[in-house]
Amino acid sequence: MPTGWGMLMIAQALKPWIRRGGFWGSVRTLARGYEIIMGLLLFTPIAFLAWFPFVSEFQTRMLFNQAFSRGLQISRILGGPKKDRSSSNKE
Repeated sequence: MPTGWGMLMIAQALKPWIRRGGFWGSVRTLARGYEIIMGLLLFTPIAFLAWFPFVSEFQTRMLFNQAFSRGLQISRILGGPKKDRSSSNKE
């Protein structure tokens, strides 16, 4: 059974006959309705979850998982060279 996109593709393939039958306006209206409903079903939960701060932290953790597992080596690079305090105490 074709999905909404499949039905639209079939309708476009049969467009000359559908136009002659006078149903092209109905097909376009159904296609737009399908787009709106699918958009709401897919993006409403994403937009809702985007408001919560833990989702942002989870995304950051997923994107930079390798860096987190290495202990964020970049902090050493940005921190500059460490001064050896043990040798200064001996003098």
